[in-house]
Amino acid sequence: MDFSPVPAVPHASTPAAGAAGVRSLPRVLALCALLLLAFSVLVPAPAHAVPPSTVSVLDTTGSVEKSALEDDLAEVDFRTEVDLVVLVLDVTEHGYSASEDTALNDTVRDHAQTSAPELLSPDGQHFADGTVILAVDPVGRFLGTYAGEDVKLSEDEFNAVQESMTEDTRDGQWNAALLAGAEEYADLLQRPWWQKPSAIIAGAVALGAAVLTVVSLVGLRRAARRRVDQSLPRYRDVLAKRALTDAAARTMPTASPYAQAMLEEHEEYGQGLTEAERLHAELPAPEHRRWSWGFASAHRRLAKDFENTVSRLDDTDDAIVSAADLLHRIGDWRTAWQRELDPLQDSLSGLEEVLAKREEMSEAERQAAAELTELGGDVAREMDSLTAQLKADQIDPDSALERLDTLTRELSAAVMRLQTVHIAEIAEDDGEAEVLREAADDVDFSEDDEYSSLRARRHRREHGSAGGSASDQFWSLSPVLWYSSWHHESTSALETHRNPPSSSGGSTSGYSSGGFSGAGSSSRF
Repeated sequence: MDFSPVPAVPHASTPAAGAAGVRSLPRVLALCALLLLAFSVLVPAPAHAVPPSTVSVLDTTGSVEKSALEDDLAEVDFRTEVDLVVLVLDVTEHGYSASEDTALNDTVRDHAQTSAPELLSPDGQHFADGTVILAVDPVGRFLGTYAGEDVKLSEDEFNAVQESMTEDTRDGQWNAALLAGAEEYADLLQRPWWQKPSAIIAGAVALGAAVLTVVSLVGLRRAARRRVDQSLPRYRDVLAKRALTDAAARTMPTASPYAQAMLEEHEEYGQGLTEAERLHAELPAPEHRRWSWGFASAHRRLAKDFENTVSRLDDTDDAIVSAADLLHRIGDWRTAWQRELDPLQDSLSGLEEVLAKREEMSEAERQAAAELTELGGDVAREMDSLTAQLKADQIDPDSALERLDTLTRELSAAVMRLQTVHIAEIAEDDGEAEVLREAADDVDFSEDDEYSSLRARRHRREHGSAGGSASDQFWSLSPVLWYSSWHHESTSALETHRNPPSSSGGSTSGYSSGGFSGAGSSSRF
C-alpha cells in the first residue's frame, strides 16, 4: 500500500469575505426599521357609530317578527347614515321561478320599480343613495344584499354579508339571520383601510417578513458557521484516509462489473477532492473568522458547497474501502455483505404487509400474492446458502453478488405480476387503469439510495436510477417495499380520480333583463 504523508490542511483568510459580512449590517438595521413601519400599519384608529336613519321591514311571507326586528336593526351602528330596508319576499309571487339564479335580484328590482320608487335613484338605473337592502326568500331559499352606489360594497363583501346570514337562514331563524346580515354590512361599509383584510394581511405579512428576515439572517449565519465547523473534522478525516482509499481502488479486480462501478466513483472522488481543497482555501480559519461571517449569501453558499462536497467524499471513501474488502473477502467484508442482503431481507419482511390485505384481494390477486410469498421463501433460503458459501470460500464474491441480483430481478418480476393483476381487478375502465399505472411515477421511494449497496451502484451506472418504474424493465433493490408504497399511492390516486373535489357555487349578480344595474347580488342557502 502507498502510505504517503498526509498533506497539511491550510486555511486562507478572506478579508474581502469578512467585509461583505460587515456591509450586510446596515441591511439588518434597515429591516428593524421596517419592523416599526409594519407595526404602525396595524395600529387602529377610532371609528364612527351611526345608527340607521330609517329602518323599514316588508314581509309578504309572514316569516319574521317585524316589530322586534325593527328594534334590533335600529341599534346597529354604521359608519355613515343609511336607510336600512329589509324585504322578505316570495319570488314566485312576482312571476319568477326559484330555479332561476337571478330570481331574487329581479324580484327586488320589480318591487322597487312598482311599489317602492323611493328605493331607486332619480334615473331609475340604480338603487337610491344611502339605501341598504337585505332580502330573503324563505320559500325559494334565496338571500341577497343590495345598495345605493354611495354605500355599496365590493362583490366579495356582498358575499361576506350573505355568508353571515346563511347558517341562521338554514335553521329558519329569519330575525337572527337578517340582524347578522345588517351587522356584517355595518362592519364592512366604509371600513378604514387599516381594518380591511387586505391591509391587515399586508401589514401582518410585512411585519412577519421583517421579523422572519432578521431571525433568518441570524439563523442562517449560525447555520453557515455550524456547517463549516462540522465539516472541517470530516474533511481532515477524508484527507487522512486518502492514501488508504486510493490503495483500495488500485487493488480492485478490474474484471468485476461491481469493481468497475466503484472505480468510476473513485474518479469522481478525485475530482471531489480537488473541489474540496478549492473550497477549503476560500474559507477563513476559525480563529480568523469575523463575527459577521455568515451573513452574506456568498458565505452561506460557500459553507453549503463545502459541506456537501465533504459529505460525498466521506461517504465515497468508505464505500470504496468497503467494496474492496468484500470483493477480496478481507477486513470487514461481512458487514459489506450484510449491506447487500439488507434490501432483500427488508422485502421479505414487507411480505407480511402485502398478505395482510389478503381478505380484500380477488382470487387472482391471492394467487399472485401466494406465488410472491413462495418465491420469498426461496429467496430467504438462497441468501442463507450464499452467506454460508462465502464464509466457506466456496463461491467468489462476484458470483454471490450476481446471484443476489438474480433474486432481486425475480422478486421484481413477481411484484410486477401482482401489480398487473391488482390493476386489472380494481380498475373499472382504461382511464382508471392508467391512473393506477401512473401512480408509480409518484412513488417517493428513496430506500434504494439509503442502502449504500454495491449492487445498487452497479445498476445505477448501467441502467440509470436504482429505483423502479412500472415498465417491463421494472427493478427495485427492495421490490416488495416498493410495491407497498405504490399500493398506497395508487389507492389514493384512484380515490381522487373517482371522487374529484367538488367546487361550490358563488353568488349571482345582475338581472334577467337589461336597463337596470343596481349594485348587489344574491345566493342560495
